[in-house]
Amino acid sequence: MGLVDFFKNKFGKQVCTLCGNECGVMHRDKIKGGEYVCSDCKRKCSKYVRISEMDKAGVEGHIEYMNRQEKLYQECFADAKRDTYPSAFRKQAISFADDIGMFEIMDRNNSQNKENHELFRYDQVLSYEKYVEKEKPTEPGKPEVFKESGVKIRLVGAQDHIENDQDKAKKGLRAHPYVKREIKVVFHTSESETDYTDNAVAHFDHIFGVHDDEHGLFSFGMNKKEKRDLMAGVAAVKTAMDAVKVAKDGEESLTDEKKAEIMENMNAISDAQTGGLAEYTRRADAAEEKAWNK
Repeated sequence: MGLVDFFKNKFGKQVCTLCGNECGVMHRDKIKGGEYVCSDCKRKCSKYVRISEMDKAGVEGHIEYMNRQEKLYQECFADAKRDTYPSAFRKQAISFADDIGMFEIMDRNNSQNKENHELFRYDQVLSYEKYVEKEKPTEPGKPEVFKESGVKIRLVGAQDHIENDQDKAKKGLRAHPYVKREIKVVFHTSESETDYTDNAVAHFDHIFGVHDDEHGLFSFGMNKKEKRDLMAGVAAVKTAMDAVKVAKDGEESLTDEKKAEIMENMNAISDAQTGGLAEYTRRADAAEEKAWNK
């Protein structure tokens, strides 16, 4: 390649491989295969992926996924009851919708630049933690200065192996199809702001049943985990008895009422195995089915 061709390819206008529009050097991204995607098409993508790591088919599939996310947002999330931390925010926030088992990362600086909303399922979360970053002092002997704080979230990626795939299924976790990297949600950029980070972490703890095996100071009887395990034990016995009956009389002998009871018992077993996460999985599945099959 000659020098002229090099500069033409590097700085000259190119055609977007998705929409066919011309795009200048400041309004495009290069993807695998040497093709380009314009800034308008990139706006349809998640801010948490790098389209430079995708080929044309991969970007097209991702945009279709994001279009489905927008439909899910409009059909189910927009009007759902939500808990948002912080509720009044300057930078970013996490908005939880327990009724559909999903959350959104809200971003003041990004809301005008993206075409689609993006939701994350609770069962896609591998880990979460509070973080605080400080800047090193500009002069020797000076203390570090607060920079920002928030929550770091890591989703289950297709490449992750949580001990093994069987254990992953037992925990009730699902891989996110596109996001591979840790997500940093910035809550505060000033120490003078009220810190709601602990509230968001506490909500994640609630979702994953972190404290379900604890007893309250003035509580009596079984805790949440013990109640869940008891229900699962009873459900397992009933399910075994139903299995014997089906083996003997055939599945056609089951009434609709008995089928519903068996499903309820299986759900109780799943809830115990996943620390309660399976309930949110069922809610997320129902929301996706409602939005995408409407």
